[in-house]
Amino acid sequence: MTELFQTILLRVTLAGVASAVALRMVGGGALREIIKVAAGLLMLLALLQPLSGLRTAAWDGWSVPSQEDIDAIQEKNTQTTMSTVAASIAEMVEQRTEKEGFDCTVDVTMANDENGILQVDRVTVYYGGRDAARLEELRAILTEECGVPEERQEMIAR
Repeated sequence: MTELFQTILLRVTLAGVASAVALRMVGGGALREIIKVAAGLLMLLALLQPLSGLRTAAWDGWSVPSQEDIDAIQEKNTQTTMSTVAASIAEMVEQRTEKEGFDCTVDVTMANDENGILQVDRVTVYYGGRDAARLEELRAILTEECGVPEERQEMIAR
């Protein structure tokens, strides 16, 4: 970029010097006006000619994304958000149930409701054998503290 600037500056300076010399040599009248127009065109050429050599390689990959590309990016962002939120909820539920003495692992899946709002779709709890007698307490924790209705809960013995 510095080289381009130096080239433009050099060419404009040379064009200015040539124009000044030509105007000095010409007296007055119509010829002076023609020299001024020619000097202006020479200056414009000195400015624009180096710019014509710029390569557009840096811009070759730049194009307006198609609607399919935009949709794919939005879908990927949605999936990333869903998996991140699901992992956080699962970790929180596991910590909460561990405080109550449960030995379980939790899997959470997310989905958008009919309004497009992200919500917990299903919570699957894999519980140990000694927790089987306390399943109602486990369901209550999921319903009351986590806001997951019983129809979205699945309890599986390990």
